[in-house]
Amino acid sequence: MEMVPENSPVVTEARAWLNTHKEEQGLSWPQIARLTDVASSTLSAFAAGKYAGNNGAVATKVLAYRDRRAAQAEIAADLPKVPKWIETPTAQRLTSLLQWAQSGEFVLIVTTPGIGKTKTAERFEENDPNVWLATMSPSTAGVATMAIEVGAAVGLGEIKGSPQQLSRQIKARVKGKNGLIIVDEAQELTDKALNELRSWHDQTGVGIALMGNETVVGQIDGSDSALAQIASRFSIRHVQVKPMAGDMDALLDAWGVIEAEQREFLSEIGALPGALREVTHTIKIASISAFGSGQRLSLSHLKDAARQRNVKVGG
Repeated sequence: MEMVPENSPVVTEARAWLNTHKEEQGLSWPQIARLTDVASSTLSAFAAGKYAGNNGAVATKVLAYRDRRAAQAEIAADLPKVPKWIETPTAQRLTSLLQWAQSGEFVLIVTTPGIGKTKTAERFEENDPNVWLATMSPSTAGVATMAIEVGAAVGLGEIKGSPQQLSRQIKARVKGKNGLIIVDEAQELTDKALNELRSWHDQTGVGIALMGNETVVGQIDGSDSALAQIASRFSIRHVQVKPMAGDMDALLDAWGVIEAEQREFLSEIGALPGALREVTHTIKIASISAFGSGQRLSLSHLKDAARQRNVKVGG
């Protein structure tokens, strides 16, 4: 898309669409900021007609976001429907652990990638306004950056200040709400950041669930680790290195895969690294191929999809 001139009527069009979109979707300015690559404060001022900077540049990014959404919606309308939620035994177990954590407990959940940990956490958050999911990354490893990420998750927006000031704001926000802070990808955090989370639990009673991969266990159990205080605080440690019995059947049932040969082939994929996630990707690609050729999903489609993803299975 070409840059919109500063005084173009398209700026007014972009502003009107942005305001309508925000209201209809119930989004916050920080949420839209992540989708448009425009600062939330800039978006807010632009939407109110009070932005003193280059309105044309903002309008260009807003309209690019609008057009991208429209294109994605058009593609999605033609694709086979993806199950929104699959109630696997693992999902049920993880949900019960999160419910326990919300009662004011400090819980560790460690799973192998691809068995639905993050999806379960997202669904749990969707169903309760006092559950807040913050996903960590290498850029949020320290105390301050971790607190900024959690602050956004609990609805404080883009908070600023010293690590002490950031923590004070978060503790004031969550105290007395019988809430739960879910920290996904916790293996990315430093010892000090993990210890800061422990202090929030101790001082406010907020439930905290640390979710991550097996690296977290090494961090906490290491003989030279600074996390001895945390190790003693966990009321439950759940470590799961593979899908539970019944997970694969639930997944294949949800996708409507009923032929024995197809189920057997996909079960082989589910036993590989990536587990259920890899099976889901394979079914998606195969379904798109079958849909595009006007055919029913077949074992041949699934095998071709597996080859495209470089998945090595027998048969």
